[in-house]
Amino acid sequence: MKITILCNDVAKSGFFAEHGLSLLIDDETIFDTGTSDVAVKNAEKLGVNFSKAKRIFISHGHYDHIGGLPNILAKTGKVDLYLHKKAIMPKYSGERFAGFSYKWKDIEKMANVHLLDGDTDADGFTILNDVQTVEENIDPNFKVNGRHDLFEDEINLIKDEILITGCAHRGIENIFQKAIEKHEIKMIIGGFHLINADIQRIKSISRLFADHDVKIVPLHCTGSVATDIFKETLGDKCLLKVAGDTFSE
Repeated sequence: MKITILCNDVAKSGFFAEHGLSLLIDDETIFDTGTSDVAVKNAEKLGVNFSKAKRIFISHGHYDHIGGLPNILAKTGKVDLYLHKKAIMPKYSGERFAGFSYKWKDIEKMANVHLLDGDTDADGFTILNDVQTVEENIDPNFKVNGRHDLFEDEINLIKDEILITGCAHRGIENIFQKAIEKHEIKMIIGGFHLINADIQRIKSISRLFADHDVKIVPLHCTGSVATDIFKETLGDKCLLKVAGDTFSE
C-alpha cells in the first residue's frame, strides 16, 4: 500500500499545512479531505492525478476532515463517496459550529453518495464503526443535537493489515482492540486525538502498541507529547511523517 499525506497539521518545507487530515491511498482512494483546499494544493505539488481516484471515505463530520470535500470533488469528478449517515448532522465544539459550511445537496450532485451505518465492507476496505466508547475520554465540548457527541459517525478503514483512523475520538486503544478481534494489524496511521490526554493513558496505549509489535504513523490531532512518548517507546516502529510525505508499506 502506498500512502501520500495530502493534508496534516505539519508539512514538509514547500508544502502547505492546516489543522486537518487527508490521505491518498494507492492513487485510487482518498481518506478525509482536510479543512480547505490545502489537500488539493499539496497534491498539485506532488503531481497527483486526481482522475485516478475512484472513491472517497470521510472519517466523521468535523470540518477538518470533511471541509475540503468540494475542492477535491471538483478535481476527481463524480466518484463514490462513503460516510456514516450521522456525519452530515450539525456538529459543535462548545458554541462554535464544527461541521461543514457548504450545502449537502451540492455534494449529492457531485458524488455517488453512500451513507453507512455500522461495520461493513466497501470497495475492498473493511469499515469499522461499532467501537466501544469511554465517554469521559471524549471532550465534553463536542456536541451534536444538543448532547455530548460520542462520534457514532466515526469510521475507520482496514486494508492489507493497515488500520487507518481520522481522529480516533472513540479512543485509539478501543479502535485498535476492536480491529484485532478479526484482523491482523501491522500498522496504524492517522490522528489519535491525544492532545489533551492523560499521560498514563498515553503510556498505556504506547505499551499496547509495543505488545502487539505494530508500526504507527501518528498524525493530525495526536499531539506532540503523545508522539514523543510513542517515539521513545516504539523507536523505529513510530514513523514521523508530515504533509508532502509518501511512503509504502
